[in-house]
Amino acid sequence: MEHGSPSDCRLNGAEAIVIIVVVTITAALKALTGVPTLEVLQLLAGVGLIAGATTALGTRLSFRVVRTVLEAALTAP
Repeated sequence: MEHGSPSDCRLNGAEAIVIIVVVTITAALKALTGVPTLEVLQLLAGVGLIAGATTALGTRLSFRVVRTVLEAALTAP
């Protein structure tokens, strides 16, 4: 890729919405409650994990896939 050339990789609508929601919630909690940014992001990460687990259980994701994902997450540096 040349410097300054447009990227072929673009966000789809759902990815863009997630980023906007995370930034908005972080800014609102920080401004309204004074909660530190790191704590807000940790809260959002926990909520994301719960949502992912709920979705996985709802779609009957196989145990093998869950085990692989957990192993990758726990062994990451």
